[in-house]
Amino acid sequence: MHFFKQGNKHMLLIAITPVLVVVAIISLTTLIKDIFNLDPGSLISTVISVLEAVGLIISLIIAIKQLSDSKEITRATFLIELNKSFVENQDYLDLYNMLQNCLDNSCKCSNKCSNSRDINVPCNLNVLKGQISNYLTFFETVYILQKNGVISFNVIDDLFAYRFFLVVHSKVIQQMKIKAQPQNFRNIFCLEYEWMEWRKKHGKDLDDSIDTVYNRLKLKDLVEPGLYQELIKSKVR
Repeated sequence: MHFFKQGNKHMLLIAITPVLVVVAIISLTTLIKDIFNLDPGSLISTVISVLEAVGLIISLIIAIKQLSDSKEITRATFLIELNKSFVENQDYLDLYNMLQNCLDNSCKCSNKCSNSRDINVPCNLNVLKGQISNYLTFFETVYILQKNGVISFNVIDDLFAYRFFLVVHSKVIQQMKIKAQPQNFRNIFCLEYEWMEWRKKHGKDLDDSIDTVYNRLKLKDLVEPGLYQELIKSKVR
């Protein structure tokens, strides 16, 4: 990605600058000692050596801080671009809007839909399988990024959690894709399980009696317990 390449160049420049500063300090102090032919044991020579050491320490502290700040900037830029890739994809938005309308009982099928939470009761919502696959693939990518330490749940939860659970815990999505081919969605099973565990650990979704997109129609109830345990074993691919 173009923004990622720019971030790498920026970090490289930041990493090189302190090195150049260190080299300059060493060269300058050495030059002063040579010009004035200072005795290594003299007071002036000692003062210069101390200043040199202090300069090196300050340069290293600045370098560490700059690299830390640069990583935060790069991570924020990456998150912005990730969100942009979602909101600019019309298929994602169409599917999101359809499922949100269904949740709000305002979809086109509301007059002929029981809105039952029973997975065996068919949903009449007209959703394209290609839209579902593409949406789930986006979050499989999110999972891979999270497992490789590029992003964390702490960073993506506020922005993407609702979008993920709205779809994954949707009856029509489960009926059309996930229940029929659970092995094809191992990353989705892992992401749902790990994300829910993270949210509980951080004091979210603790009351299962509350009907929200986070607590309804969990994937553990979609397949046999043995298969579920096999599917949530993290195997990023």
